[in-house]
Amino acid sequence: GARRGRAEEKKPYFKVAWNDPMDVAKGYKYLYFTEEDANRFTPGTDFHGEYITEGGEKRYKLDDIVGQKDGLGVENLRGSGMIAGETSAAYAETFTLSYVTGRSVGIGAYINRLAQRVIQMQNGPLLLTGFGALNKLLGKEVYTSQDQLGGPQIMLPNGVAHQLAIDDQDGVEKVLRWLSYVPKTASDSAFAAPAADPIDRPIGFLPTKTPYDPRHMLAGTVSADGTWLSGFFDQGSFTEYLADWGKSVVVGRARLGGVPMGVIAVETRLVEQRIPADPANPASRETVLAQAGQVWYPDSAYKTAQAIQDFNSAENLPLMVFANWRGFSGGTRDMFGEILKFGSYIVDNLR
Repeated sequence: GARRGRAEEKKPYFKVAWNDPMDVAKGYKYLYFTEEDANRFTPGTDFHGEYITEGGEKRYKLDDIVGQKDGLGVENLRGSGMIAGETSAAYAETFTLSYVTGRSVGIGAYINRLAQRVIQMQNGPLLLTGFGALNKLLGKEVYTSQDQLGGPQIMLPNGVAHQLAIDDQDGVEKVLRWLSYVPKTASDSAFAAPAADPIDRPIGFLPTKTPYDPRHMLAGTVSADGTWLSGFFDQGSFTEYLADWGKSVVVGRARLGGVPMGVIAVETRLVEQRIPADPANPASRETVLAQAGQVWYPDSAYKTAQAIQDFNSAENLPLMVFANWRGFSGGTRDMFGEILKFGSYIVDNLR
């Protein structure tokens, strides 16, 4: 966030003009310097205001205090804004990834999101405003922790965070694995790495007519008798991202014959979208929405578009889509939920 400092050299001198000097709870009219104290500094440079006379005393009524040291006020927003702008531009020019290791507030939270790809550690909430400030605004104790506002249980299901890291070692491993799919530079194409599986191998897993886990088709699985059923991609190469958001679609990265690829597949099973209750509204309750398999909903359509955009932006990954959809959900709730907009984003990003 924008941390502000104090002009320590002026703190001993400014005074308060109270509405009622006998009852300060009634508030104040203004802050001021006496004429003598104002002359210790440079009016118009270190601070701004005007001379007034009250109670027979000449005072310098303060509008603001600049301070002798630069950067005490919101000047640091210039730097924060520049970082945000450069991060936004960088996404279109190179590979960007944020690893959130601790509390990230205000512009810091936006900067993480502006990198688009986010790995969040379990004790690293992303916040716009702290819970204490929100409680003051609401006039009651509603929130008890920062995690209620931006912990992984919020940021993973809403698609801001792509993956969860248990600790820093796990986080760094996830960063390095993601980088393993990325070319050396933003202008290079995906590079082939030595593959453990031969390119002419048969695929052991066969989709069934009944709903099944599409991850088994992508990555392989162990059968009931303990034998390995290979999937479409090289063994051990598939990594799922955004797993807790838009669950009717599966997206990730994998290798085929050693070549990294972006992957989009269809969830054939019934899934649920959970919308948490709002603690600030006592009448609010958690909502659980059932989502049928093989259907795009607003969240999964947006997830599909976001994944394609990430594959395109500096990753330069070939895209493999396992198209098994019945179509887009067009009910009243989903039309209101902007399914038409998010579905069109898919086309935008496929161009």
